[in-house]
Parts: sequence; C-alpha cells; structure tokens
Amino acid sequence: MAEGRQPQDTDANNMMDCTENGDTSSGDLQLSIQLPKHLQGKEKKMKMKISRDATGAKLCNEIEKNLQNIKAENMQLTYKGKIFNLDKTLGEQGVKNKGVFGLALINTEERKREAFVSRIIKGAELLAKRDKDFEGTHFNATDHRREIVNLPESDRAVFLTALILHEVGRWNMKKSDYAQALWFLNQAETEFSRCKEELLNGVDNCGVLNLDITWCYLQQNNIQCHAEARERLERAQAYFNKCFGENQHRLQKQKDKSGRHRILNLRLQVLWGVWFFHDKDLPQSRRNFGEAEELLDQLLVDDLSVSTLVNEGYSTREARLALRAMDGKIEEAKLYIEEKRQEQRAAEIRRQGLHRPGDTDNSEHGSPERDGLPDQINQEPTISANSMPVAGSSLSPPADGTSASAPTASAPAGAQSSNEEDEILREILQYLPNDIDDYIDLSLEDEEAIVREYKTKMSDSERSGS
Repeated sequence: MAEGRQPQDTDANNMMDCTENGDTSSGDLQLSIQLPKHLQGKEKKMKMKISRDATGAKLCNEIEKNLQNIKAENMQLTYKGKIFNLDKTLGEQGVKNKGVFGLALINTEERKREAFVSRIIKGAELLAKRDKDFEGTHFNATDHRREIVNLPESDRAVFLTALILHEVGRWNMKKSDYAQALWFLNQAETEFSRCKEELLNGVDNCGVLNLDITWCYLQQNNIQCHAEARERLERAQAYFNKCFGENQHRLQKQKDKSGRHRILNLRLQVLWGVWFFHDKDLPQSRRNFGEAEELLDQLLVDDLSVSTLVNEGYSTREARLALRAMDGKIEEAKLYIEEKRQEQRAAEIRRQGLHRPGDTDNSEHGSPERDGLPDQINQEPTISANSMPVAGSSLSPPADGTSASAPTASAPAGAQSSNEEDEILREILQYLPNDIDDYIDLSLEDEEAIVREYKTKMSDSERSGS
C-alpha cells in the first residue's frame, strides 16, 4: 500500500469550520476519523464536517480527498464497534454530532468479497421472509427422518446464508481455487455456528463442510493445518454418526439409494488415510485406504454399461448416476432413471408455479451442461440435508453466464417488491442447488489417485525403513 500524506494541523483545522460546540442545525455533522497508525503524524485523528444525509461511501470519498494515494474503495469505516454500511446515510445509521469513526485499509479483493457476502445475506433474508410464498415445503430443511424442520424466519435466513456461502466455496473448489474456496467455506462455518445446535445435529451439512475444508488443506499441501485437520475429520465423523447412525443403521429406513453416504464416507476415509500417513501411523493409514478402495469398487461404474445406456437414449450423466445407485445393474438403472425423470417433471411443474404472471421465458440464460449433454429437466432448488446434502451441489455463478435460469420470487400479497430486491432474489436463487444429485456425479478420479499415491508412499517408506 502506498504511503499516504500525513494530514497537517492546518488541514485538520480547515476541515472543521464549526466551533467546538458548533451549530449543526444545517444538517451537518462534525466528525473525527481515527487514522491507522502508519498514517498518523502529529494528529491521530482527522476532523471533518459532512451532511448527515451523506452516505458512508460519500464519507469515504471526502476522506480520500485529504489522504494522498489512499483510495475510497480500500477504506473500511467502523462506528461504535460495527462496520459502517457504505450504502446508507449517516443519519440512518444513528451517527451523532462529534461522532468518532475508525478507519482501516483493506484490499480491493477483500472489499469485493465482503460486498458479495453482504448481498448473499440480503438475499437470504428476503428468501426467509418470502419462502411461505414458494408453495409448501419448497425451501424448508429436512432432517435425517425426512421430516420438515420448522425454523423461525431469522433462523431460516442464517441457515440459507450458510448454505449459499458453502455452495460458493464448493464452486471455487471445482475451479481448483482452494484459497478462495477456503475463505467462503470459513464464512459458511461462521454462519452455521449461529444456527441452533439441534438443527445442526439433525443434518449433515456441517459434516460435509468440515470434509470440504480438510480437502482444501490437502490440495494446498498445508502441513501447518495438520492438528486442525484431525479435529475437523473427527467433527465430520460425529455429524455423520448423528445423521446416519453409528453404523449407518438409519439409512436402512430411507429409500434413497443414490449412495451419497458412501461418497461422504469415501472422502472421509481418504482424508483419514492421508492424515495418519503424515502422523506416521502407517498401519492405520493402510486400513483407511483399504476401506476407501472397497468403497471405490462399489462406486466406480463400468464404461461399457454407461455406453449401453447412452446408446439407448439416456444421457451420460443419467447413466452414471443410475448405475452407481443400482450397483451397476443395467435394467434396474433404467427404472431408476425413469423414476428420477418423473420426479423432475413434477419438480418442473412446481418450478413453473414460482414465476409471476407475465414473466417471460428466460431460457436464453441456458442450463449448465455436463458431458456435452444438458440435464433433462432441472430440479427445483431444495434446502435439504442429511443423505441429500445441499452442500454437495454444483454452482455456476451468474457472472459466468452459465447458471440455470432461476425462478423469480413473487412478492407477498399486498406488497410490491422493488426491482433491486427482485434482482437480488433472482441472483441468490441461482446459487441454491439446482440438482441434489450433483454431489455424487463425480468421476472419483481424484480420490482414486490419492489412494494410489499414498499406497506407493507407504510401500516406499516401509522399504526404506526395513
């Protein structure tokens, strides 16, 4: 960061035209800006006068005029211990005459991320207020018994915020941008920590989150996080035990045959194998990788079987998911695909019901394609958990132009929503899961490669030690 010019005494005096007990009847406020240490000279504070109708952004612009090489976009203001909203006026935020602001400097990228998170929070709050207008249980959470978890509006907003931040983190993982992914995953964890414990104990989202964060550590080769990785893996295991049962006995009562729990367990065993290898416990590491190999044998699908189904008119994605769910049995996989298509048709009907009268078809936005073939029908976003983790779905942010067209939220009866709120809702809906099967639509090549890599390392280590 370039060095800023130190405000001189004369500058400070000139910036304050009123007396100590100056008249503010004109609507102006006398303020003091506490400067960062590296910008302090004789004066630790900058004094200035500004209208109470000015926004936080306007205040930053005025500060910029008096600090050389310091840009308003890199400023963060705090007032009474809280980050100051740049879009609202000083009067709206209760700023008093002779108020004192703290000034900190942040980089542009951090500013963009903070603005993005603020938009997500706003969108989640709007969804939480309006979800009763989204036909029945469309945006409700379900526990491991698939029963609806009734949440107060404020709790729904926090839960939605955490889910969306988790999704954004996972999207960055898909781009192999693990540093950016970790930032969003940690933000999601902060939001989840605000949820009630009984909710978090009934869903598997926090377990998935801990797996994802540990996976990022592995991909970054972050040895410094070795101790934390163990804590996160233990937490993930604990959450899965609460959701699925100690020996996954609760899954026997569910009809979900997709194998999501096996995908989660596979990644858990792979990460434990890596952890124990670096902890120099090779026998335990070998046991974990052995269990991972057994799961890979169950989850990997035969290319010839996939080709057989594709030749009969099914998409590659449908074939892969169905074969994985039906343990490679082709005829049963066909029935599974037809069942899923019926569910998707019903979901599409509900989805169409979310559009306001007069909405035009926004199919020009397109749908994300996989394996060169589009999905048959996009399933509606579903806030669910446990064996169908929301955190497992793919994301394509609107900025990339690859998101599936999102339904437009209708305003509550008797109220007219603003264009800004509609735009935020439209954007946020694109971040909610479009298809809960995306989490298991994996090649598993990464997991398979890690197992091979570490088994080779263990063999080399054992030979060198003999």
